[in-house]
Amino acid sequence: MTRIRNVGGRAASAGFTLLSVLVAMLIMGFGLLGMVRATLAVTTATSQNETLSSMAALSNGFWGVVQANPNLLATSSFANTYTSSNYASAPTMPLQTWLGLVTSTLPGAQVTIATGPDSASNAACAVATGCTVVLTLQWTQVGAPGVAAATRTQTFYYQFGL
Repeated sequence: MTRIRNVGGRAASAGFTLLSVLVAMLIMGFGLLGMVRATLAVTTATSQNETLSSMAALSNGFWGVVQANPNLLATSSFANTYTSSNYASAPTMPLQTWLGLVTSTLPGAQVTIATGPDSASNAACAVATGCTVVLTLQWTQVGAPGVAAATRTQTFYYQFGL
């Protein structure tokens, strides 16, 4: 059996040095850190998209509540700003139920309902003439760890009339 000798006369050793192992671990650590950061970004984006896609269902629910209860249009307390602390003061149970769903679905939700005159006749908001209703949903969008939460707003416009 022959041993291979290097220039200094010592036997050559096969394997990795401690320094090469540490460098490899450092490179792998940075790679894993980047993957964790990318995963957090994707998770946050997915959460935000789920919230935005639920907006269509929430607005359809509001549309249904007002169509089923047209007398709301003439109620003076209908146009108001509601939060989780005052939604029980809404004029009817269906509206209270819908507001409860919104405030439990969206963190820090604030629902503003504004009414205006009928867009065709410019008559005041009433069951007989109809009216324009503006629904504004505002909530706190939680960001990724280390990212500040942001206030988001979605506005819907409706024209109710007979």
